[in-house]
Amino acid sequence: MKFILECDEMDGLIFIDKSYLAELNSDMLYAMDILLDPFGKSELVFDFPNETWETVRPRETKRIREFCGQGKMIIWLFDGTEKECKIEKSNEITDSPKWLHIPTGKLLAVTASELIQCLSYPELEMEKIFELEVEDGWYAIWNKGIDKIMYCKKEPPNSIPSNIQEMYGR
Repeated sequence: MKFILECDEMDGLIFIDKSYLAELNSDMLYAMDILLDPFGKSELVFDFPNETWETVRPRETKRIREFCGQGKMIIWLFDGTEKECKIEKSNEITDSPKWLHIPTGKLLAVTASELIQCLSYPELEMEKIFELEVEDGWYAIWNKGIDKIMYCKKEPPNSIPSNIQEMYGR
């Protein structure tokens, strides 16, 4: 399936099962906002006077990183991009650093900024990049850049290496 990815500056692409949206409270959304700002360019830096962003960002994003590390969400971070991409099912992915749990079989793809805005203001309608119906379970996710993403249903490893990928300059 092909899709168009349009991400603003300090944004990202998110894959998440719709059932996990309820776990993203205001503290988690604030942590995600900080995660989207790797270089301390936003007004968020003023929330932490007398601290360096290199200290603040790892500390303040710990909860959202743990959430992703449980296989509940994948985030690809961008500093602005517009690309035609595709996602397709694979029969086998042998070496995947990303794993996603999809307990309801409803995979949601959305930009990080849209997710934060719509969960903060529930009266807004979320502009989704796509929704994909899959068999419920665990999925290995592999990508080459962001242009080509593949998924394969399989048993997860004991630990998930990283479900957050910084894609700056790609």
